[in-house]
Amino acid sequence: METLLGFGNGIEQYLIVLCMYAALFVIMRYAHPVVELNFRTTFLVLWVGWGVGVFFGNYLCYLLGIMSFLPWLNNALHTFVWIGLCLGFLYAGCHNQPFLEQFALFFIFSLFVKVTEREILGTWEFDHFFFVHGNIAYLLGWSLLDGLYPVISIAVLKVVSRFVDGVVIPS
Repeated sequence: METLLGFGNGIEQYLIVLCMYAALFVIMRYAHPVVELNFRTTFLVLWVGWGVGVFFGNYLCYLLGIMSFLPWLNNALHTFVWIGLCLGFLYAGCHNQPFLEQFALFFIFSLFVKVTEREILGTWEFDHFFFVHGNIAYLLGWSLLDGLYPVISIAVLKVVSRFVDGVVIPS
């Protein structure tokens, strides 16, 4: 059960995390209440692509020793609900903004989520980020990489647009 939920975690802790995701989603909706019709296919591609890619990527990073193990439920919720759904929605609303603004939004939201998951679920506890020691370096490092979500999304969307009709490639 520890590999599914994490040490000492139950459904209550995961409900709190889901409520936190929902609260952040409300904040995201304040800036733009819906995904524009012409961006919906792109949003779906991002949701599925980021969810699947990061789910397996997180486990691979754990196996390579560069990331702490995320219990399976935490990994699934973090990748499919937070990264795929919530950050995909954020990107749908901010993809036309300047890059530094996008980077800051993704960094800030990601850092908040990682710190909260660490406090509630006891995850994200690694003691270094590559060659920089300390848990705060680990949290900041992965959050800074999450700030690259817009850049990586554009690159992937350029490839996917060759195979999927209706994909918007932000400039």
